[in-house]
Amino acid sequence: MKNDALNRTKLNSLSKDTLILLLLQQSENFQLLSAQSSVIQKQNEQLIKQIESLKEQLAIRTNHRFGRKTEVSSQIPGQLSLDFGDQAILNEAELAVAESLPEEPTIEEVIVRKKRTKGKRAANLDSIEVESVCHACTEEELTKQFPKGWHELPDEVYNELLYTPAKFKVLEHHVKVYAGDCDKGGILRAKAPNRLLSHSILTPELAAAVFNAKYVNAMPLNRLSEEFLRNDVNIPRQDMAGWMIRLADYYLEPVHKMMKAELLQSHHVHCDETPFIMPEHSKEYMWVFHSPEGPTSPPVFLYEYLGGRNGTVLEKYLKGYKGTLVTDGYQPYHTLMKKDGELKVAGCWAHARRKFAEIIKATRKGQVLTPAQEAASEAIRLIDMIYHRDNSFKESSTEERLINRQQTVAPLVDAYFAWVKQTRNKICGSQKLTEALNYSFNQEPYLQVFLQDALIPLDNNDAERSIRSFCVGKHSWHIIDSVRGASASALLYSIAESAKANQLKPYEYFAYLLKELLKYPRENVPEEELKKLMPWSEALPDSCRKNKTR
Repeated sequence: MKNDALNRTKLNSLSKDTLILLLLQQSENFQLLSAQSSVIQKQNEQLIKQIESLKEQLAIRTNHRFGRKTEVSSQIPGQLSLDFGDQAILNEAELAVAESLPEEPTIEEVIVRKKRTKGKRAANLDSIEVESVCHACTEEELTKQFPKGWHELPDEVYNELLYTPAKFKVLEHHVKVYAGDCDKGGILRAKAPNRLLSHSILTPELAAAVFNAKYVNAMPLNRLSEEFLRNDVNIPRQDMAGWMIRLADYYLEPVHKMMKAELLQSHHVHCDETPFIMPEHSKEYMWVFHSPEGPTSPPVFLYEYLGGRNGTVLEKYLKGYKGTLVTDGYQPYHTLMKKDGELKVAGCWAHARRKFAEIIKATRKGQVLTPAQEAASEAIRLIDMIYHRDNSFKESSTEERLINRQQTVAPLVDAYFAWVKQTRNKICGSQKLTEALNYSFNQEPYLQVFLQDALIPLDNNDAERSIRSFCVGKHSWHIIDSVRGASASALLYSIAESAKANQLKPYEYFAYLLKELLKYPRENVPEEELKKLMPWSEALPDSCRKNKTR
């Protein structure tokens, strides 16, 4: 039948069978169009979700590159403001988590301004050598001003700080050599100080300068070489890199081993890892293990290049440790815990919070929050209340803090996970929110470990802060050339970070350490003498220590 326009006259002229056939065709066409419309509608919904997800990801990426790096949450109305950089809490009014929980007291915001400390400048200069410079009037000037005589009043005294740039001096050693006149007794050489490296110009002071520049101040060795050259000293980058590797091989391994033994005695250890590039090995990982200062233990930072990122290398390295690992959600930590019944793993609340904070930080001022952003805001509010309630007992005794965690913090934790499970069951078009909710859901057993131990912190921020020095450095030098270089860098970063944590001057400490190690055969230092050289040792000279008033 031709597709001519039908009207009443033509329809009346058609037979009954033709009309039935025509009606059936129209019904089939309608069903087909309806099905196509349903498919298009679902496709449109999926495309809208994808567009929203891409917009969300773009906003987060843009914020990562150009936005604020802090995790302060003050931009969310009615919420606690927590700075996860230094764990400071700005008190604001709290909101109740649920009607079934006890209400939190309202805390008014208090702005505390630091009082100006008297004598601060004098305290800052207290440990620096002082050279007195006297300014006096001549006899002629005094006689002219006071013809009838004069007497002195107390001096006016003020301070200036003189800076002398680095200076180089060649130490030309002349070792006297003697021989007997009667061909008896052989040859006698005068005693000379031990050298760090045979046939090398390296001194402890020069080694400490290279160590301080690269491993403390993140200066790449090629830039340091250029700086030396501007002072008429030509030391190629390759020479300095070789010095650091050989010092690590010849002298510093016993120091590293004793630092590890101290760390493995700690109640808990923070763990983290970060990637770096090594030629012919593609991506490698640098690990950091950190034990914070405790009543009977010093702070220790231990960097390690373990040659991989799997659970096997981690298990081998931590063999025998029976404490608690405070980590992010990396699976090999949990696998290791299941293998070793005495090892515990505590999760990181900062990681859980950060995944929601990324969604909120990407919002613009005055922008209406999407359902995903509103959910993220609620998650941050609940987590911030956990932090606030726990930190309110931060200065209390261990027993009081544990009671607080079990009686008042635990209900907040339970409310948070109940909210997570409820929200996960709802349809959500935000990929980032889904990832954030799933992270908390999967990490629940590890995020609750701190409730049973007052000494366990809520997060792994200590490890993240400690590995920051390596991350800053790798952005300057980009790659590590060899496995020996990676191992040496790990050892030297360990000494640098542990020295800073124990309030030492890294340059002075490293120079002193090398001078003392030179007194003993390589890698054969008596244990009791080695203990005196540890960054936390009370036997270290005052010249290695920072001024405690700072």
